[in-house]
Amino acid sequence: MMSEVPGGLSASMAAGSDDSMYCHVCPTVKATAYCLQCKIYLCPACAGHHKILPLSAAHQLLEGEQFPSFYPTGHSENMKQCPDHPEEEIKFYCPSHDVLCCCACNVLNKHDQCTNQYIPQISKEFHKSSEYTKLKKELQSSEDKIKDVFENIDTCFKAVEEIDHRVIEQFTKYKAEVIAYLDQREKELLAELKSIRDQDTTALEELRATANAIQADIMKAQTKLRLHEDNSYDLFIASKRVQAMLTKLKTSLNGIKPRYNYVVLQRDPVVEKLLANEKGLVPVKRVPGTDTV
Repeated sequence: MMSEVPGGLSASMAAGSDDSMYCHVCPTVKATAYCLQCKIYLCPACAGHHKILPLSAAHQLLEGEQFPSFYPTGHSENMKQCPDHPEEEIKFYCPSHDVLCCCACNVLNKHDQCTNQYIPQISKEFHKSSEYTKLKKELQSSEDKIKDVFENIDTCFKAVEEIDHRVIEQFTKYKAEVIAYLDQREKELLAELKSIRDQDTTALEELRATANAIQADIMKAQTKLRLHEDNSYDLFIASKRVQAMLTKLKTSLNGIKPRYNYVVLQRDPVVEKLLANEKGLVPVKRVPGTDTV
């Protein structure tokens, strides 16, 4: 009997006219790998997916020099052999339990009480039946869905590979905004400091001018007294005049009180809170990704 492979293709059919093995998922693509557990041939793309899917990641694939050019011995499948009674062939189908039966199954599994159907009779036109047509459509639908799954997995892989670039790009933009904000605050601070410095400088220069005038008047008074120390009469008159002038000078002198604005930088509570945050400007939030990322 011709050896069969899963999916209903014989080894000779799978090989094709050029003796090449074809993928069981993509029948028109040549296979480059064979899965010992699933007993199927796979093309490079399907083999790649087979290696990463959780259900098949641990399967052993025969590739390269190990790739079999024929269906491996010991892995052939006899479609008619009963799995429960290997020495018997499947002859019947039990609609009541939806199972395939051999003669032993009918007796030992008590299917002899069921209305069993003889497979050689009911299978003659099965390839034209609505059941077989529906089965092929469901398989095609499943194949389309698994292709979509692979595409979505590839999309997610691409998204994962681009995470660093995308997030760092966002952070770079964020950092530029923060730097621009600090630069603007620095300009405002420098402008305010200049205004305070100019005000203090003007006030101190005015006080210096007043102090210079008072100092000149004091020196004049001292000179006037020295000039009249030899003449008591003149000295008395000069002293009284200097005394009157000195009273005014004292009043002006007491009015000179140099001051300036001592400036202290106040640290903003919001910025202090940011600096105290261990994660700083980059708190990373994980959001479950999907195939629609």
